Formats: sequence, C-alpha cells, structure tokens
Amino acid sequence: MYDEPCGLLASRCPYRTSYIVHRSSFIVHKYMKHILSISILLLLCLTSCTDDKAVLTILDRAEAMMGEHSDSAYLWLCKADSAIADQSKKQLKAHYLLGCIYRDMKEAPQAIQCYYDAVEKADTLSDDCDYNTLFRVYGQMAMLFSAQYMAEAELDAWRKYSHYAFKANDMYNYIHGLELTVIPLFSLRDSASVLRVTEKCAKLYQENDLSQAAARVYPTAILMLLEQSHYKKAYDLMCIFETESGLFDDQGNICPGKEHYYYSKGLYYEGTGRTDTAEYYYRKLLHFDHQYDAYKGLLSVYQTRDISDSIVKFSTLCERGLEQLLSENKIQSVMQLSSLYDYTRYQKIAMAKKEEAEQERYTKWGISLFCLVLFCIGIAWYTQYRKRVDSEIRELSTNYMDAIARLSQAQEELTVMKGSSSIQREAMLDKKQAEIKALEVLIEESRAKLDAMDSEQKESVLLRSQIVKTFRDMARPKLHSSLPTDAEWKTLITLLKQCLPVFYKNHIEAHQLSGQELYTVILVRLRFTSGEIACLLNTSPQRITNVKKHLNSKLFGTNSATNLYENLKKTQGVKEV
Repeated sequence: MYDEPCGLLASRCPYRTSYIVHRSSFIVHKYMKHILSISILLLLCLTSCTDDKAVLTILDRAEAMMGEHSDSAYLWLCKADSAIADQSKKQLKAHYLLGCIYRDMKEAPQAIQCYYDAVEKADTLSDDCDYNTLFRVYGQMAMLFSAQYMAEAELDAWRKYSHYAFKANDMYNYIHGLELTVIPLFSLRDSASVLRVTEKCAKLYQENDLSQAAARVYPTAILMLLEQSHYKKAYDLMCIFETESGLFDDQGNICPGKEHYYYSKGLYYEGTGRTDTAEYYYRKLLHFDHQYDAYKGLLSVYQTRDISDSIVKFSTLCERGLEQLLSENKIQSVMQLSSLYDYTRYQKIAMAKKEEAEQERYTKWGISLFCLVLFCIGIAWYTQYRKRVDSEIRELSTNYMDAIARLSQAQEELTVMKGSSSIQREAMLDKKQAEIKALEVLIEESRAKLDAMDSEQKESVLLRSQIVKTFRDMARPKLHSSLPTDAEWKTLITLLKQCLPVFYKNHIEAHQLSGQELYTVILVRLRFTSGEIACLLNTSPQRITNVKKHLNSKLFGTNSATNLYENLKKTQGVKEV
C-alpha cells in the first residue's frame, strides 16, 4: 500500500508540474454506483458477525437506491457509518474501511473524519490492540494530508504510522514510515532532518537485509543537496541510488512513475557545467508530464548560454506551465472546498438527526421515569389500601364475634336476673335489656357489612379473624399446650356460618357428620394441613387422612384424600336463592 516513496517524493517536489490527477464530477458520478457497491460489500462483511439488524437494514436500503438515486444511497451509507459507531473494537477496522471508501470517492473530509473515528476506537493500552490496522489508518491520513499540502499534519501522521508499525512488529513499515517523513520535512525546508532521517533509514534497511530499499531512500536528499549546491555529496548518493536501487534499466532509464528524478539529473549536470547533458535530461522530462520543471530547467540552461531567442521562448513556456500548475491547484482547491461544503452539510444533517434521536431518547426516558413513578405511587397506594382493608376486616370480625359473645353472656345474665328477688331487680333488668338491644343492633350492622361483601372478602374476614388465629396457634406443635374448647368451636362455627353460608348449608347442614368429621371438614376448608388438624383433634395424621378420604367419598363420591379441599372450594360456589 505504501511501497512508492519515490512517487510521493516527486509529487511533493516544488518543481513537479502535475502531481494530483484531477477527475471531473462526471467521472465521479459515473463510478459512484461501483464505489457504493464495494463499500456496501465491505460493511456487510464486517457487520455479518455482529447481528446488527439496524446496519443491515441501512445497507439494504443503500444498495436498493444505487441504480437511479446514487446521492440518496450515499446518504444511507453515511447512516451506516453512524449506526456502527457504538459496536466493539472491531469498529477500528470498520471506520478504517469506510474511510478508504470515502477516499476513493474523493471525499477527503469524510475520509479523514472516519480515520479519526477509527483512531478513537483503538485501545492502545490493551495488550490485544490492533496495531496493524492502526498504523495503516495513519498511513491513509498522511496520504490525504499530502494531497492537501498539509505538511505538518502529514509529518505527524507518518511518524505515528512508523511508531505503531513498530508496535505491530512490522519492521519494514516501521522503517518505511520513517522514510516517508522525509517528504514533508523537505516541504518544511528542514534540510538537517532530511539528511539525518535519510541516513537512519538507509542504515536500518541495510541492517534488515533490504539493500535495494536502502538505496531508494535518497531522491529527496539528492534534490535538497543539489538545490543547496552540494554537488559532491549529491553525486555520491546518486551513484548509490542508480546502481543499487534496481529502478534503472541497462540504458539508465528509470522505471515508470519515477521520471521526476531526471530533473535532479539535469540540476546536477547544469551545476557541474555540463549544460548539454543537463538539456538532454530536461528535454527527456517533457515526455513524462513534468512540463513546468522541464521548461524551468531549459530556461536556466539557455540563460547560462545567453541565447536570447530561446530565453524568450522558454520564459513564455515556463510561464504557461506555471499557470497550468496554478490552475490545476485552483481546481483542486475548488473541489476540496466543494467536498468540505458537502461534508459540512451532511454533518449538519447528521447532527440534527443526532439531536432528534437524543431528544427522542430523553422523551422515552422521561416517559419511562414517569411511568415508574406512577407505578411506585400505585404500589404504595395499593399497599396502604390493603393495610386499611385488612385492618377493617380484622376489626369487623373482632367486633362481630365479640358482640356475639357479649350478647350470649348478657342473655344468660338476664335469665338469672329474672329469677332473682332483688330490690333493684327492675332497674337491673331494664339496663341489661338495653345492653342486649345495643349488642343486637351492633351484630345486625356487622352482618349487614358482611352480607355486602363478595365471597372472597367474606372468606378473608374469616381467615383473618382472631378465632382462626387462635386455632392456628394451637395447631403449632411447639406451641401446642391445649385443645380448642367447645366455646371456641362454637365461635368458629358461628363465624363460618356467617362468612361461608353456601358452604355451611351444602356440607354441614345437608349431611349428618360426626363430631370428628364436622371438625375435619371445617378445618380443611380453612386450609389447615393434616398435621395441624391432627394436633387440634388430638389424633394421628394417618387418622385424619382416613377421615378426609371417607369425607371425600361421602360428599363427592371420590375415593381419595388428596383433593378434598378443591372439592369443597368448588361446590361452595353455588349461589343461594
């Protein structure tokens, strides 16, 4: 990729007539479809292992539009560049390849931006950093900077190219990168650095058994020495270059693409007084599209010979060559400005899309946060609501059962009072009757509240009641100290009748059950286990299992003990008329 330093040297020499090859917009559009096809294939290969549907969708759209709408396809390709930006370290190579695509499209600003993006993806602190791709990125950047005559930026890029090639253990490209720094150093007129780096590269090439490469490092140093009239030193380097580089044939002709060296030959022979030979090399240069340097050299020869007609002729030709060179540079500047304008416009579009996406993301986050807050508020409200309902249910069941117990006691006390002969008998009777009436009112109110509840709420009242809690405490083996009393069983059955009236009617009133069967049916319906029931009835779990099996057969015709609760639960759903 970077095997032609001599060609790059010639391109940056101040006397070269036409380094940059300009293409018209017609050619760019003519090959746009092929360029996009290659770019899409590259990105598809890159993203095929990432399962990134968004990128694949964008590339499909771009490919579909290539035929008639290449500009639109180009915009979709730009979207692919942004869509792959958040992937893994493989995107170092992704941005590098995309930069090369923009380079081929003559879109230097976009290419450079892609290369900068690629550099940002490289983790140089990591042991597995992809230095091979990284130094190539800097090489591409350097070539673009060279084409735009940005010598300092080019110099920095070639130095980093060399540095990371060394990190990648690529000795050839490490030396080659150093060699290519000579070109921008020459443009910056840093002659001491040109000589120092040239000698260092030649030595390194020799140490690595690259003798031809060592000889090929000298053209820039030769040109600089000739411009400074150091002909002896220049001659020594010219001999090495011409005899050891392998770039010349038997007739002394240099290989195609490096003909600008004839200008250096002309300078040498002109400077050493052999103007005929100098004229030969300057005229030879005319055949290889280096008119300005050729005319400038010939003008200098005829000025030395003091031939006025030829001086006038080549002055005019030299002026035309300079105008052509400046015109070409102007066209190049216009193309670069146009490219930069397009890039800036696309950047603005991209920024607008990015801001739109950011705004959408913030909106989504805001909605999500709002929903989360509402959800938390709803949970808190529901928790408080359940606590309040549970409290009301416990209070209702407690008040109801307490009122029934107090009513029973008051009625017994009233019976005793009626048989007494106390002086205050009438007053006591009135007081007790008033108490009984108040308790009856309270019981009726509690019953009305229970009747207004649905079946699930009534069952909740029953399961959360104090009497059921008392039974559960007695059913715990560690706390088992006494059995339920007849009064406690009566209280439980009374509350059960009020809260589960259908169950009570269908399974207790409708069947003749023994005491143990009755208690077992009630406790099973209240979700007590066989072990707990055995504790409360002071018998064995096996006995309870047998009773449950018998009850299942008696009530439902099923010869099993396992599904008694489910059968009791299902049959209670019959509504009362």
